Amino acid sequence: MNLTARLTEVENELRSIHEGAGGDALTAEAEARWDELVTERDSLNASIRKDEERRALANELAAKPANVQTGDGVRSAPNVIVKRSPFEAIENRSGMSGQEYRKALVDANLRAAEGLIDGAANEKRFEYLVKRHAGDTDWAKNILARSRPEYTSAWSKLMRGRPEMLTSEERAALAVSTNTQGGYLVPTHLDPTLILTNDGSSNVMRSIARVVTLTNGANVWHGVSTAGVTASWDGELTEVSDDSPSLVGPSIPVHSAKSLVQASIEAFEDIDNLSSDVLMMFADARDRLEGAAHMTGSGSNQPRGIFTALDANTNVELVSTTAATIGEVDLSALYKAVPVRYRRNSSWVMNPLYNLAIKRLGTAVSSAFSGDLRLAPTDAILGRPVVESDDAPSTQTTTVRDNEIVFGDFSNYVIVDKPGSTSVEFIPHMFNPTTNLPDGRRAWYMHFRTGADSVNDGAFRLLQDKTSA
Repeated sequence: MNLTARLTEVENELRSIHEGAGGDALTAEAEARWDELVTERDSLNASIRKDEERRALANELAAKPANVQTGDGVRSAPNVIVKRSPFEAIENRSGMSGQEYRKALVDANLRAAEGLIDGAANEKRFEYLVKRHAGDTDWAKNILARSRPEYTSAWSKLMRGRPEMLTSEERAALAVSTNTQGGYLVPTHLDPTLILTNDGSSNVMRSIARVVTLTNGANVWHGVSTAGVTASWDGELTEVSDDSPSLVGPSIPVHSAKSLVQASIEAFEDIDNLSSDVLMMFADARDRLEGAAHMTGSGSNQPRGIFTALDANTNVELVSTTAATIGEVDLSALYKAVPVRYRRNSSWVMNPLYNLAIKRLGTAVSSAFSGDLRLAPTDAILGRPVVESDDAPSTQTTTVRDNEIVFGDFSNYVIVDKPGSTSVEFIPHMFNPTTNLPDGRRAWYMHFRTGADSVNDGAFRLLQDKTSA
């Protein structure tokens, strides 16, 4: 029996109960039946309305060519497949369980991003992040909402200072996608915390470090580090020793990074796509800021760099044999000092200054510490890759023990990101600090958060320059 037929039966029975009472009060049994039928009638009406809305939406979608795939012509009747919009998942759970809804949001995010993300590596990273944080449904819904075409067009208008041009659909899209501070989060496919812009990147640490992500409003990453479980050879019926490892719970906070780009009103009017160019400049600024912090950041209101972290631990420091000189003996000592369990995934990180110094150690193919030194600056030492960074230390004072080279397993250096958190706001007028009057400047303000630190110094060794004293 369909819903409409059952509704007719319920209404007929209600009418019969009312007429049977003849104006008298209902008996207890009749009153209970009356309440039961009224509840069922309300439920049936709600179900019928939902069914009608669903049919209307299906007809509307079927009428749009972009949402219809035609059949192969074999059937005589019309054969269409209606593609449901991925954005239905934002508000429509349709009785799904929590696990089903989380899966639906993952699928919707991946479908919404199709064709918007450049590069297989970025697509893979986005899929990883969406699946990694599927349990945070608020985050997943926000990422999905910011993939709407209406959100992208609305954000673009706001970045050009044209809020009056927003359509009602664009205003609705913004209402569910802005952050709690009132800023406008960058559209999903443009957010550098979700989609990495590796072309021309100067931040080499991201390619070798371990990158973790935070959602759920968390501001600190908590991990677990240990030197490992020990084992022993024991005789028959001999009591086993307690080999439990010492557990350390490293924590890495995220820090706030900001940037401001100003432009004259004339430049704003004359330069096409200025707001898009500014977003690219923000991504480049973030890349360079993080690149420097990952090497020598202080850890105070900014990520702690790998050189800074190891410089604070005398147990992982080695001093060069000769002041202001790097010798083969120093490289060999650094290599041997790293425990073998970390050497298999190790890398050398240094400033190009020191890589060139190593290049000058010899020109023979037989040099034991590298490849053919007659070629370009070495890309491997003792079989392990060399990673250059202009942000790595380059000073040799000979009066203090200056940091030179780090060797070790960089999966023990952790970078903490908050994916989807980049916020950009448009400032329509800047004011002269002296007169407090507008001076013809506009600006864009960008904000994001990240953190980084070593979680296991024992996986590295730091070579320092010997003092001449």
